[in-house]
Amino acid sequence: MRLVLLTMTLLFAGAAAMAGPPLTGIYLSDDFGGTMQPGRFSESWVNPAATHGQVGNTIHALSWDGVTLGDEWRLLCPSIAIGPVLVSDNRDGNGTGDVTYQTQYTGGSFWMSKDGPWGDGSVDYTGAIQTFVVTTTYQYVFGNLLGIRGNVTMSGSFDGYDNCFDYTVNNTAFVGTTDTMPLPADYPAFRDASCFGGVVRGGWGSVTQIALQIYGSCTVSTEESSWGAVKALYR
Repeated sequence: MRLVLLTMTLLFAGAAAMAGPPLTGIYLSDDFGGTMQPGRFSESWVNPAATHGQVGNTIHALSWDGVTLGDEWRLLCPSIAIGPVLVSDNRDGNGTGDVTYQTQYTGGSFWMSKDGPWGDGSVDYTGAIQTFVVTTTYQYVFGNLLGIRGNVTMSGSFDGYDNCFDYTVNNTAFVGTTDTMPLPADYPAFRDASCFGGVVRGGWGSVTQIALQIYGSCTVSTEESSWGAVKALYR
């Protein structure tokens, strides 16, 4: 029995030692012709009187394969620390047009499955979100809010590896809020900035048109120009 246990221990130790970093490259969601899953998100309204775009609101986003949430990737709990900055307001005298804001989020973490296109099947990957910026456009018709769409840019670093990534979501769209119905079970749960549950108000929606680039080093000055060109193709 001792020999068997020792052999199993050595096998597990060898497997851990062989675990490699995430595979570098550019990954696109399947709606861009790639193999990465799109996702769904919730944005909690932590303050009981809050609504969209207010300090304390927190994002929880998970991959979505049409059946299961969060099997491939997870973005956990970046929150708004400073209120949105107005970028443009082109509404006409009838109140029809778009209003665009840019919002800086802080904190948060991520998880990527070892079985995703960046993995070798050995270990899952975790890390910290370094930057998270959302540009949100509110669409009005005769003063009535018709829809909310956003673009997300994010960067992060992996735990235990000298790898970093840039991540853009070219289309997020709110599809519901707790003003009209409860959060559906097939969307990520509301969480606060500490990533605890218990928040009961907020909105939710889809995450599509994703482009992700993983770098072999967090010093990527020579690669940034090519990544910018890739992102520009999908705007």
